[in-house]
Amino acid sequence: MLRLTRSTTGFLAALFIGVASLACATSDSQNGQEPRVHVVRSAEPTSEAGGIAPDKQAEIQLLLQQREPSTTKCYSDVLNDKHDRAFKGTVAVIISLEPSGQASDVQIVNSTLNSPEVNACLIEKLKGFEYPQIEHPGSMQYVYQFQPAY
Repeated sequence: MLRLTRSTTGFLAALFIGVASLACATSDSQNGQEPRVHVVRSAEPTSEAGGIAPDKQAEIQLLLQQREPSTTKCYSDVLNDKHDRAFKGTVAVIISLEPSGQASDVQIVNSTLNSPEVNACLIEKLKGFEYPQIEHPGSMQYVYQFQPAY
C-alpha cells in the first residue's frame, strides 16, 4: 500500500516546480543580436539548507512503516479499553531530527482520534526510535491511520 504524506506530496510538488522552472526560458533578440536565454530558477531551499534530503526522508518513512506494529500498539491498547468500533482516525506527527539520528522533538499536529493516551504513547515511541543519520537537523511529517481490525 502506497502512503503519501504531506511531506512526500510537498516534495513532489517542489520537484515538479523546480523541473518546470528550469524549462522556462525567455529569449531576447534586440537590434539583430543573437537571442539570449534567461533561466529562471526556483527559490525553494535545497535540502542541504532547509531540511532532510529526499533519500533520507524515504529511508525514515520505510523505518516508520517497519515499526508500525509498535506504534499501532498505542492505538490497540486504547481500543481494547474502549471496545468501540467507531474509535478510528488519523494522527499526523512532525518528527524533528538531529544529525545523529536522534529525535529532538515529536509533535502531534493533527489528530482525528482525539485521544491523549494514543498521542502520548506515539510521542514516546517515536522519540525512542533510532533514525538514520542526516547531514543537517530537519523535520518531516508522517501520518498514521488507525482503524479496528475487527
